[in-house]
Amino acid sequence: MNSSRVIARWVSDGAGAWNETAMLGARRAFHDTVACMLAGSGETAPMNVHACVVGWGAGECTIVGTASRLSAPWAALVNGTAAHALDFDDVLEIGAAHASAVLVPALLALGEEHDVSVDACLDAYLTGLEVLARLSEAVNMAHYYRGWHTTLTLGAPAVAAACSRLLQLDEKRTLAAISLATSSSSGFKRQFGTMAKPVHAGLAAKNGLMAAGMAAAGVTADEEVFEGPGGFLPLFAGTEISRLERSVARIGEPSAMEQYGMWQKLYPCCASLHRPVDALLELRTEHSLRPDDVACIEAVVSEIAVQNLAFHRPANAMQARFCLPYTLASVLIDGQLTLDAFTSQAIEREKVDALVSVITMQADAKQAGTAIAGKERERATVNISLKDGTTLSRVAVDPRGHPRNPLTARDGDKKFHDCASRSLSAEASMRALACLNGLDSISDIRALTDALRPKGERPDA
Repeated sequence: MNSSRVIARWVSDGAGAWNETAMLGARRAFHDTVACMLAGSGETAPMNVHACVVGWGAGECTIVGTASRLSAPWAALVNGTAAHALDFDDVLEIGAAHASAVLVPALLALGEEHDVSVDACLDAYLTGLEVLARLSEAVNMAHYYRGWHTTLTLGAPAVAAACSRLLQLDEKRTLAAISLATSSSSGFKRQFGTMAKPVHAGLAAKNGLMAAGMAAAGVTADEEVFEGPGGFLPLFAGTEISRLERSVARIGEPSAMEQYGMWQKLYPCCASLHRPVDALLELRTEHSLRPDDVACIEAVVSEIAVQNLAFHRPANAMQARFCLPYTLASVLIDGQLTLDAFTSQAIEREKVDALVSVITMQADAKQAGTAIAGKERERATVNISLKDGTTLSRVAVDPRGHPRNPLTARDGDKKFHDCASRSLSAEASMRALACLNGLDSISDIRALTDALRPKGERPDA
């Protein structure tokens, strides 16, 4: 049996036996992603996407942080874009993919449309995450290293699997859904620092949802889409079919959530920045560093991190999230890295400009190439030369929020309030947080989505 069919059979028949560790991880992923959607809902990219699709038909699905309702595909597109707009959303490290930003918006929309339970959405989420992880094992890091943005390329078929699970499609139609989704798998890292990057998450959510819907309606597709001649693996990664076979053979045992966990970000920027940020924050605190003390800073990071951090002097907030000199300058000045650091006013500070000119980034020769994420623990080294001749150095391996150094429940709640305050009142924020913290006791997914709209506002007609 080919791997595509094995995946489809598992999604339709074998998924669902999740232990409490996996379910807790899924609930935390919803908690974190909803926070990011609320924070991102007022950003230009999702607002422009919303303006584009709002005239294409109303529906019953919530646009998070607003009073608007749209049909499921457009809600998934807008909310997925919002979830990734600030690069604050979680990461599945094995895939270098923003897993929850594509899965949660799609499942909230489809769940609302079909009036399903919270538990069904959590089950579908873990199913989609599992497919994403096993595909990631087969193609990365060669696929990512080539320049593909896995959030869309692998995210679309993962969402299709999750939505197929939620719709309870049989094996044949699940296979068709996953195959159809690969036909809309695209998106490359050249778009980092532009509005197109968060749109990638929205497209993955929409495309995967629509693929499942088309399969449910009887649309068929190739049944060996991953491993066949000219299929996904040889075209997108050039990897051997055996890698996918080995990954698929252990699907769900243990679950991806147990095996890998989710990296829930403490800082609203590219994950490649989090290690050097942690290192600098530690040095700043320990030595009471001030910007005027510093002669120069050098960050030594992985080759892939250098690839991702393409900007030296950012022209806007989107570029700043992929700019190491700016980010470290902001950390040195402010002693923290919050949403407020990524505004035009913050970027244009004179102090920042002066520091940027003395901050450099180097690739670590020992962290080069396309080794599978997780086999070697990535690290970053920050070296500081002070004006008095002192030199300081710090290595960071597992940044705060990483599965091996997770955020506390208190950290998660603080992040939620910081994010929610951008679109909800304090009262509405508390109501939404209570709902998310009580997901294990909520039956209807609409109880959650109702809490994510400004109270008292009239939905769009």
